[in-house]
Amino acid sequence: MRTKRKAVTALLVSFTMLFMLAACNSGNGTGGQGSGGDGKQGAATNIQAANEWAEKNGLNKTETVDELYAKAKQEGKVVVYSQSSRIKDVKATFEAKYPGVKVEAFNLSTNDIVEKVIREQAAGIYNADVIFVKDASGAVSTELTSKKLVHKYVPSDLSEKMVEPYKSKSSGLVPYFSLRAIFYNTDVYKTSPITNWWDLTLPEWKGKVLLNDPIDSADMMDLFLAMVQHADEMKQAYKDKFGKDIVLEGTENAGYEFIKRFLKNDPVLMKSSDEVVEAVGATSQGKPPIGIGASSKLRDVVEKNLNIAATYDVKPRISVVGPSYLYVADKAPNVNAAKLMIRWMAGEADGKSDGFKPFNVMGSWSTRTDNGRTDQLPIDKLHVWDYDSDFFYKNYVKFREFWLKMQ
Repeated sequence: MRTKRKAVTALLVSFTMLFMLAACNSGNGTGGQGSGGDGKQGAATNIQAANEWAEKNGLNKTETVDELYAKAKQEGKVVVYSQSSRIKDVKATFEAKYPGVKVEAFNLSTNDIVEKVIREQAAGIYNADVIFVKDASGAVSTELTSKKLVHKYVPSDLSEKMVEPYKSKSSGLVPYFSLRAIFYNTDVYKTSPITNWWDLTLPEWKGKVLLNDPIDSADMMDLFLAMVQHADEMKQAYKDKFGKDIVLEGTENAGYEFIKRFLKNDPVLMKSSDEVVEAVGATSQGKPPIGIGASSKLRDVVEKNLNIAATYDVKPRISVVGPSYLYVADKAPNVNAAKLMIRWMAGEADGKSDGFKPFNVMGSWSTRTDNGRTDQLPIDKLHVWDYDSDFFYKNYVKFREFWLKMQ
């Protein structure tokens, strides 16, 4: 396999550190009581205290923008840990809309955000106000949300415009979601040459598929984990493609079998989705590669004049949904400014705030009924797998070991 990624040793250390920090926080966080039974008691005490803080600060209420702004001006700033570099655009519009409230924005990977929040709060440091993340193979749900290091804040005048499951069943406010999509070059292909995930195991695509390394990219790992979870669908897709039942070659199911055969076909691992779409969309290619990357990179079609498109007709399913979550950090020092920022980034009550515009791009789907794009496939037409944070969290170490072993 050809790859551009760094040595895996450092990455394995990073994952190990995350588990160590999580273990310390669950047993020895602020107010914790050591290990064993006392640790569990301490963790329960922390959760109770966090819930009391959330209720006291009105995270279950819907306040007016004017009320929040008056309190936010007294706080003077809001600190955001963001998984997206587009937070710089949010900062500009928020500060213009709400003079007197400065935005301190930190653009970090989701894994780095999880580690930073765990480390800071375990040390009694409460710096962040807003946490903007994806779930990172269930790490956010398991290590932050369930342990109340972050809190749900979904005011009713926003939620009433949202579709399920994001309206009432989500752990945080989800303003939009994106996918891992298959990209192809429109100069060479008028329609997608890939209609089944098993196509990518054929000899004609050997060394011609580009993707983010799932060891580096939680979104890419989540896609493969969804294939493992829904191995029965991958099994049927194989039969649809080749007209016969799959014979497993030392793997436990058709999901892992796909990954094994895909790796044998020499995919090229890239550092980012930007690199993927730029390579796929480059002009003057006899047989351009296929790319797997963030669907939101479709905005580059216009911005970078790339000759690319994404296909949404792939067996057994296009992808797995990748929700982006907004949370209020536990004991946020600027809690009213945090609420105001979340409302801004979620589109405000009318769905028209400039805070949502940087994310309302091709390849991203609003969870609301009043501000989504009309120039792409609607949510109810997307044939995708649901996001299962519990399965992903319990299986991502197993998957990672399998991936590294197969290389």
